[in-house]
Amino acid sequence: MSVRVNPNIVPDLVAGIAQTQQQLNQADQQIASGRSINQPSDSPAGTAALILNHAAQGQADTLRVSVSNLQDRLQTADSALSSAVTAINQAISLGVEAGNSSLSDTDRQDIANQLTGIRQQLVSIANTSYSGTYLFAGSLVETEPFTLDPSSPAGATYNGNASTVTAEINSGDSVATNVPGDQLFLNPSGSLLGSIQQLITAIQSNSGIAAASTALGTAATVFNGQRVSYGSALTQLQSTGNLLNTEQTQLATQENNIDAADLAKATSDFSQASIAYQSLIGAESRILNLPNLLTFLE
Repeated sequence: MSVRVNPNIVPDLVAGIAQTQQQLNQADQQIASGRSINQPSDSPAGTAALILNHAAQGQADTLRVSVSNLQDRLQTADSALSSAVTAINQAISLGVEAGNSSLSDTDRQDIANQLTGIRQQLVSIANTSYSGTYLFAGSLVETEPFTLDPSSPAGATYNGNASTVTAEINSGDSVATNVPGDQLFLNPSGSLLGSIQQLITAIQSNSGIAAASTALGTAATVFNGQRVSYGSALTQLQSTGNLLNTEQTQLATQENNIDAADLAKATSDFSQASIAYQSLIGAESRILNLPNLLTFLE
Protein backbone atom coordinates (compact mmCIF):
# COMPACT_ATOMS: atom_id res chain seq x y z
CA MET A 1 0.00 0.00 0.00
CA SER A 2 1.32 3.43 -0.94
CA VAL A 3 0.26 6.93 0.00
CA ARG A 4 0.30 9.55 -2.72
CA VAL A 5 1.64 12.85 -1.45
CA ASN A 6 0.91 16.07 -3.33
CA PRO A 7 4.36 17.32 -4.34
CA ASN A 8 3.15 20.93 -4.66
CA ILE A 9 0.66 22.00 -2.00
CA VAL A 10 1.60 25.69 -2.15
CA PRO A 11 -1.30 26.60 -4.53
CA ASP A 12 -3.75 24.93 -2.12
CA LEU A 13 -2.27 26.83 0.79
CA VAL A 14 -2.42 30.12 -1.11
CA ALA A 15 -6.08 29.46 -1.99
CA GLY A 16 -6.77 28.60 1.65
CA ILE A 17 -5.10 31.81 2.82
CA ALA A 18 -7.17 33.87 0.36
CA GLN A 19 -10.41 32.19 1.47
CA THR A 20 -9.58 32.67 5.14
CA GLN A 21 -8.66 36.31 4.50
CA GLN A 22 -12.07 36.78 2.89
CA GLN A 23 -13.75 35.23 5.93
CA LEU A 24 -11.76 37.54 8.17
CA ASN A 25 -12.77 40.60 6.16
CA GLN A 26 -16.42 39.59 6.10
CA ALA A 27 -16.53 39.01 9.85
CA ASP A 28 -14.66 42.27 10.45
CA GLN A 29 -17.14 44.21 8.29
CA GLN A 30 -20.09 42.70 10.15
CA ILE A 31 -18.59 43.62 13.51
CA ALA A 32 -17.77 47.18 12.39
CA SER A 33 -21.08 47.90 10.61
CA GLY A 34 -23.46 45.78 12.66
CA ARG A 35 -24.82 44.52 9.33
CA SER A 36 -24.69 41.05 7.79
CA ILE A 37 -24.99 42.42 4.24
CA ASN A 38 -22.21 44.83 3.33
CA GLN A 39 -22.05 43.99 -0.37
CA PRO A 40 -24.51 42.29 -2.75
CA SER A 41 -22.54 39.04 -2.85
CA ASP A 42 -23.10 38.59 0.90
CA SER A 43 -26.76 37.77 0.18
CA PRO A 44 -28.33 38.43 -3.23
CA ALA A 45 -31.86 37.74 -1.91
CA GLY A 46 -31.28 39.90 1.16
CA THR A 47 -29.87 42.67 -1.01
CA ALA A 48 -33.01 42.64 -3.19
CA ALA A 49 -35.19 42.82 -0.08
CA LEU A 50 -33.13 45.75 1.23
CA ILE A 51 -33.51 47.65 -2.05
CA LEU A 52 -37.30 47.37 -1.80
CA ASN A 53 -37.20 48.31 1.89
CA HIS A 54 -35.04 51.38 1.28
CA ALA A 55 -37.31 52.50 -1.56
CA ALA A 56 -40.31 52.25 0.77
CA GLN A 57 -38.47 54.15 3.50
CA GLY A 58 -37.51 56.87 1.01
CA GLN A 59 -41.11 57.28 -0.10
CA ALA A 60 -42.32 57.40 3.49
CA ASP A 61 -39.68 60.02 4.35
CA THR A 62 -40.75 62.17 1.38
CA LEU A 63 -44.38 62.00 2.45
CA ARG A 64 -43.48 62.80 6.07
CA VAL A 65 -41.62 65.94 4.98
CA SER A 66 -44.55 66.94 2.77
CA VAL A 67 -47.03 66.42 5.61
CA SER A 68 -44.85 68.40 8.02
CA ASN A 69 -44.56 71.32 5.58
CA LEU A 70 -48.31 71.30 5.00
CA GLN A 71 -48.94 71.27 8.74
CA ASP A 72 -46.76 74.35 9.17
CA ARG A 73 -48.53 76.11 6.31
CA LEU A 74 -52.03 75.29 7.50
CA GLN A 75 -51.19 76.13 11.11
CA THR A 76 -49.99 79.55 9.95
CA ALA A 77 -53.26 80.06 8.09
CA ASP A 78 -55.36 78.83 11.01
CA SER A 79 -53.50 81.11 13.41
CA ALA A 80 -54.11 84.09 11.10
CA LEU A 81 -57.82 83.28 10.93
CA SER A 82 -57.90 82.99 14.71
CA SER A 83 -56.60 86.57 14.88
CA ALA A 84 -59.34 87.54 12.43
CA VAL A 85 -61.96 86.07 14.78
CA THR A 86 -60.70 88.33 17.57
CA ALA A 87 -60.98 91.35 15.28
CA ILE A 88 -64.45 90.30 14.11
CA ASN A 89 -65.72 89.93 17.67
CA GLN A 90 -64.41 93.41 18.42
CA ALA A 91 -66.26 94.74 15.37
CA ILE A 92 -69.49 93.06 16.51
CA SER A 93 -69.13 94.67 19.96
CA LEU A 94 -68.60 98.08 18.35
CA GLY A 95 -71.74 97.57 16.25
CA VAL A 96 -73.76 96.91 19.40
CA GLU A 97 -72.24 99.98 21.05
CA ALA A 98 -73.05 102.12 18.02
CA GLY A 99 -76.73 101.22 18.38
CA ASN A 100 -76.95 103.24 21.57
CA SER A 101 -79.23 106.18 20.72
CA SER A 102 -77.56 108.40 23.30
CA LEU A 103 -74.27 108.55 21.39
CA SER A 104 -73.21 111.81 19.82
CA ASP A 105 -72.11 112.18 16.22
CA THR A 106 -68.53 112.42 17.50
CA ASP A 107 -68.93 109.13 19.41
CA ARG A 108 -70.31 107.37 16.37
CA GLN A 109 -67.53 108.71 14.16
CA ASP A 110 -64.99 107.41 16.64
CA ILE A 111 -66.60 103.96 16.41
CA ALA A 112 -66.61 104.19 12.61
CA ASN A 113 -62.91 105.01 12.70
CA GLN A 114 -62.22 101.98 14.87
CA LEU A 115 -64.16 99.78 12.44
CA THR A 116 -62.13 101.21 9.57
CA GLY A 117 -58.99 100.15 11.44
CA ILE A 118 -60.43 96.66 11.97
CA ARG A 119 -61.24 96.38 8.26
CA GLN A 120 -57.63 97.28 7.45
CA GLN A 121 -56.46 94.70 10.00
CA LEU A 122 -58.63 92.02 8.36
CA VAL A 123 -57.24 92.89 4.92
CA SER A 124 -53.74 92.55 6.34
CA ILE A 125 -54.66 89.14 7.80
CA ALA A 126 -56.20 88.12 4.47
CA ASN A 127 -52.82 88.91 2.86
CA THR A 128 -50.89 86.58 5.20
CA SER A 129 -48.04 84.76 3.48
CA TYR A 130 -45.98 81.67 4.26
CA SER A 131 -42.53 81.00 2.78
CA GLY A 132 -43.04 83.75 0.23
CA THR A 133 -46.47 82.62 -0.99
CA TYR A 134 -49.92 83.95 -0.06
CA LEU A 135 -52.25 81.69 1.86
CA PHE A 136 -55.63 83.07 0.82
CA ALA A 137 -55.22 83.79 -2.91
CA GLY A 138 -56.60 80.48 -4.21
CA SER A 139 -54.04 78.96 -6.56
CA LEU A 140 -52.48 82.37 -7.38
CA VAL A 141 -50.10 82.05 -4.47
CA GLU A 142 -47.70 84.70 -5.77
CA THR A 143 -50.44 87.36 -6.04
CA GLU A 144 -51.34 89.48 -3.03
CA PRO A 145 -55.01 88.56 -2.66
CA PHE A 146 -56.56 91.76 -1.28
CA THR A 147 -56.17 95.46 -1.97
CA LEU A 148 -57.83 98.23 0.03
CA ASP A 149 -60.23 100.06 -2.27
CA PRO A 150 -62.53 102.77 -0.82
CA SER A 151 -64.55 102.79 -4.05
CA SER A 152 -65.48 99.12 -3.64
CA PRO A 153 -68.68 98.19 -1.74
CA ALA A 154 -66.55 96.02 0.54
CA GLY A 155 -63.76 98.56 0.88
CA ALA A 156 -61.35 96.07 -0.70
CA THR A 157 -60.95 94.06 -3.90
CA TYR A 158 -59.94 90.43 -4.33
CA ASN A 159 -57.08 89.67 -6.74
CA GLY A 160 -56.85 85.90 -6.26
CA ASN A 161 -59.04 83.16 -7.72
CA ALA A 162 -61.61 80.71 -6.40
CA SER A 163 -59.42 77.59 -6.77
CA THR A 164 -58.99 75.12 -3.94
CA VAL A 165 -55.59 73.38 -3.97
CA THR A 166 -55.23 69.76 -2.88
CA ALA A 167 -52.09 67.78 -2.07
CA GLU A 168 -51.46 64.04 -1.90
CA ILE A 169 -50.33 63.10 1.59
CA ASN A 170 -50.36 59.31 1.26
CA SER A 171 -51.17 56.72 -1.36
CA GLY A 172 -54.68 57.58 -2.57
CA ASP A 173 -55.17 60.11 0.22
CA SER A 174 -55.24 63.88 -0.35
CA VAL A 175 -56.12 67.00 1.62
CA ALA A 176 -57.36 70.49 0.70
CA THR A 177 -54.62 72.97 1.58
CA ASN A 178 -56.52 76.25 1.33
CA VAL A 179 -59.82 78.10 1.35
CA PRO A 180 -59.86 80.87 -1.27
CA GLY A 181 -59.90 84.35 0.21
CA ASP A 182 -63.15 85.37 -1.47
CA GLN A 183 -64.95 82.51 0.30
CA LEU A 184 -63.56 83.63 3.64
CA PHE A 185 -63.81 87.41 3.46
CA LEU A 186 -66.26 88.17 0.61
CA ASN A 187 -68.62 85.21 0.74
CA PRO A 188 -71.95 85.91 -1.03
CA SER A 189 -73.75 84.24 1.88
CA GLY A 190 -72.20 86.76 4.25
CA SER A 191 -69.43 89.11 3.19
CA LEU A 192 -67.22 89.89 6.15
CA LEU A 193 -65.52 92.94 4.63
CA GLY A 194 -68.75 94.03 2.96
CA SER A 195 -70.75 93.89 6.20
CA ILE A 196 -68.09 95.89 8.06
CA GLN A 197 -68.20 98.52 5.32
CA GLN A 198 -72.01 98.48 5.56
CA LEU A 199 -71.77 99.00 9.33
CA ILE A 200 -69.31 101.88 8.93
CA THR A 201 -71.68 103.61 6.49
CA ALA A 202 -74.70 103.01 8.75
CA ILE A 203 -72.91 104.43 11.79
CA GLN A 204 -71.72 107.50 9.91
CA SER A 205 -75.25 108.18 8.68
CA ASN A 206 -76.87 107.03 11.94
CA SER A 207 -79.27 104.90 9.90
CA GLY A 208 -79.71 101.14 9.62
CA ILE A 209 -77.18 100.32 12.33
CA ALA A 210 -79.19 97.35 13.67
CA ALA A 211 -79.53 95.77 10.22
CA ALA A 212 -75.84 96.27 9.52
CA SER A 213 -74.93 94.70 12.86
CA THR A 214 -77.12 91.70 12.05
CA ALA A 215 -75.43 91.37 8.65
CA LEU A 216 -72.04 91.39 10.35
CA GLY A 217 -73.15 88.64 12.73
CA THR A 218 -74.27 86.53 9.75
CA ALA A 219 -70.98 87.14 7.97
CA ALA A 220 -69.08 86.11 11.12
CA THR A 221 -71.02 82.81 11.19
CA VAL A 222 -70.24 82.17 7.51
CA PHE A 223 -66.56 83.00 8.13
CA ASN A 224 -66.35 80.56 11.04
CA GLY A 225 -67.98 77.87 8.89
CA GLN A 226 -65.34 78.32 6.20
CA ARG A 227 -62.53 78.39 8.73
CA VAL A 228 -63.48 74.92 10.02
CA SER A 229 -61.86 73.45 6.90
CA TYR A 230 -58.42 74.27 8.28
CA GLY A 231 -59.06 72.48 11.55
CA SER A 232 -60.32 69.41 9.68
CA ALA A 233 -57.29 69.42 7.37
CA LEU A 234 -54.89 69.72 10.30
CA THR A 235 -56.57 66.78 12.03
CA GLN A 236 -56.22 64.73 8.85
CA LEU A 237 -52.56 65.67 8.52
CA GLN A 238 -51.88 64.74 12.14
CA SER A 239 -53.48 61.33 11.60
CA THR A 240 -51.51 60.75 8.40
CA GLY A 241 -48.29 61.86 10.08
CA ASN A 242 -48.85 59.32 12.85
CA LEU A 243 -49.46 56.55 10.29
CA LEU A 244 -46.29 57.46 8.40
CA ASN A 245 -44.27 57.46 11.63
CA THR A 246 -45.60 53.99 12.45
CA GLU A 247 -44.80 52.79 8.93
CA GLN A 248 -41.28 54.18 9.19
CA THR A 249 -40.74 52.31 12.47
CA GLN A 250 -42.01 49.09 10.92
CA LEU A 251 -39.76 49.48 7.88
CA ALA A 252 -36.73 50.14 10.09
CA THR A 253 -37.53 46.99 12.06
CA GLN A 254 -37.91 45.06 8.82
CA GLU A 255 -34.55 46.34 7.60
CA ASN A 256 -32.93 45.27 10.85
CA ASN A 257 -34.46 41.80 10.52
CA ILE A 258 -33.08 41.48 6.98
CA ASP A 259 -29.45 42.38 7.58
CA ALA A 260 -28.69 42.87 11.25
CA ALA A 261 -25.48 41.02 12.07
CA ASP A 262 -25.27 38.38 14.78
CA LEU A 263 -22.36 40.04 16.57
CA ALA A 264 -21.65 37.05 18.82
CA LYS A 265 -21.37 34.76 15.79
CA ALA A 266 -19.40 37.35 13.80
CA THR A 267 -16.92 37.72 16.68
CA SER A 268 -16.57 33.93 16.93
CA ASP A 269 -16.10 33.63 13.14
CA PHE A 270 -13.45 36.34 13.21
CA SER A 271 -11.55 34.59 16.00
CA GLN A 272 -11.68 31.22 14.24
CA ALA A 273 -10.69 32.69 10.89
CA SER A 274 -7.81 34.55 12.52
CA ILE A 275 -6.48 31.34 14.07
CA ALA A 276 -6.85 29.49 10.76
CA TYR A 277 -5.15 32.34 8.90
CA GLN A 278 -2.14 32.33 11.24
CA SER A 279 -1.89 28.54 10.95
CA LEU A 280 -1.94 28.65 7.15
CA ILE A 281 0.63 31.43 7.08
CA GLY A 282 2.87 29.38 9.38
CA ALA A 283 2.44 26.25 7.27
CA GLU A 284 3.31 28.01 4.05
CA SER A 285 6.28 29.66 5.73
CA ARG A 286 7.67 26.28 6.75
CA ILE A 287 7.07 24.80 3.33
CA LEU A 288 8.86 27.66 1.63
CA ASN A 289 11.59 27.47 4.29
CA LEU A 290 11.17 31.17 5.10
CA PRO A 291 11.69 32.49 8.60
CA ASN A 292 8.31 34.13 8.69
CA LEU A 293 6.06 34.48 5.66
CA LEU A 294 3.88 37.06 7.47
CA THR A 295 6.99 39.23 7.90
CA PHE A 296 7.80 38.69 4.24
CA LEU A 297 4.32 39.75 3.16
CA GLU A 298 4.51 42.88 5.28
